[in-house]
Amino acid sequence: MGVAGPHVSSAVTQLLASKEIAYHPEHQVTTVDPGGKRVTFTNGTQVDFDLLAYVPPHRAPAVIRESGLVAESGWIAVDRHTMQTRWPNVYAIGDVVSIPLTLGKPLPKAGVFAHREAEVVAENIAHTIAGGSQRARFDGHGECFIEIGGGRAGFGGGDFYAEPKPAVVLRQPSWRWHLGKVWVERSWLYKSF
Repeated sequence: MGVAGPHVSSAVTQLLASKEIAYHPEHQVTTVDPGGKRVTFTNGTQVDFDLLAYVPPHRAPAVIRESGLVAESGWIAVDRHTMQTRWPNVYAIGDVVSIPLTLGKPLPKAGVFAHREAEVVAENIAHTIAGGSQRARFDGHGECFIEIGGGRAGFGGGDFYAEPKPAVVLRQPSWRWHLGKVWVERSWLYKSF
């Protein structure tokens, strides 16, 4: 969670270390030997694994890349508060956009942000249709639970737009945060389906 700032990143790294989970950020995988349970990185480092959680390079879907909407980054550039693209009355939200943060990393592509971005866009479109001006703004706030097993979870949240670095706080794992996570999931599913 480097995008949440150095304090949160350090805390998450310590959580992983306490569970004896190796973490190799900013490493590009060249090969994976599933039989030998070994991964090799571009820098030549080789690591054995029991369970490999690998995130492949993330990029916009082909339909977006070929749409003419993307910027040089390969993602759709938007106003970070209104989600409007460079074209009037054209908006983009969620995983297809890139919103740069002051740390040099983009806003995470997470459902909590996409949901809030969608609310801002919907409200502003409704105001425009009704003849009003756009007034809703996405403020960069978001949060997530960090499930660590054993019926415990941590909780991180705050202002990812804060400067000079995100103002995100990580709450220590406890059974209360795990129950909070379960409640949020159930209430969201109940409202949505």
